[in-house]
Amino acid sequence: MKSITILIIGALLFLSACSKEKTIDVSSDEAIKSSIQKLKEDLTPEDKEKFEESIKLLAFDGRNLFELAADPDGVIRKMKDRLDGKTAAEVIAEAEKLRLEAEKLRLEKEKVRVEFEIKEQKQIAAEIAELEGEMKAAKVAKEKLKDFEVVRSRFYFNEEGYAIDPRIELTVKNGQGEAVSRAYFYGVLATPGRSVPWISEDFNHSISGGLEPNEEATWKLTPSMFSAWRKAPKDRSDMVLTVTVTRLDGADGEPLYDGEFSEYDQDRLEELKAKLK
Repeated sequence: MKSITILIIGALLFLSACSKEKTIDVSSDEAIKSSIQKLKEDLTPEDKEKFEESIKLLAFDGRNLFELAADPDGVIRKMKDRLDGKTAAEVIAEAEKLRLEAEKLRLEKEKVRVEFEIKEQKQIAAEIAELEGEMKAAKVAKEKLKDFEVVRSRFYFNEEGYAIDPRIELTVKNGQGEAVSRAYFYGVLATPGRSVPWISEDFNHSISGGLEPNEEATWKLTPSMFSAWRKAPKDRSDMVLTVTVTRLDGADGEPLYDGEFSEYDQDRLEELKAKLK
């Protein structure tokens, strides 16, 4: 009877030991290696690969080289806490949970990125439409500005007493159907045969009393003391001044026609078109 009792107790202890699942022991580095190795022994090749990848994910999830360098002990402690007492199935399940969370976060970020890109594309399209409208208006204005004719243009230095001042002399005719209160010009002072002009500069003139339709006027303009026109050579008599009308203001001071579409605007338009998908 006693021997039977001993056998029963022994069998129960054996079954109890067998029923206890193997887990990861993080009590020491050796225990970690040993317990992980024992867990791997009971796994199929497929589950073994999943287990190994899952351990890596749990151990280093959210960590980077900067965190490891700043607090290596803290990182190792958190790693052990994540693995301690877990079975192979629990490790794989926990890693899968992290993967799903990471995928959810990735999808959320992708959604934000797509929404931002759609908004950005709409903004780009709107700005392109605005710039193309300005470019079209500038082309129309350039044609209209031809009706305000520069009949004659001349540049020279005028000597009065001790001063030697530059002069821009213009004769213009207003072929517009409206009065002009201010005219804007782009002047190029060059010597024929030379590839680089002496001066390339914008200037404008406020017309006292305005210039009515079909009226003609001659102006002798003195550029300001800070103007680039004062840098023109004083010892040359072969310079030719070419003047282009770029804008006209009406009697109310508001632009009638503005033919300027700057290089910056042109570059910006081309850049935006390249970005539009």
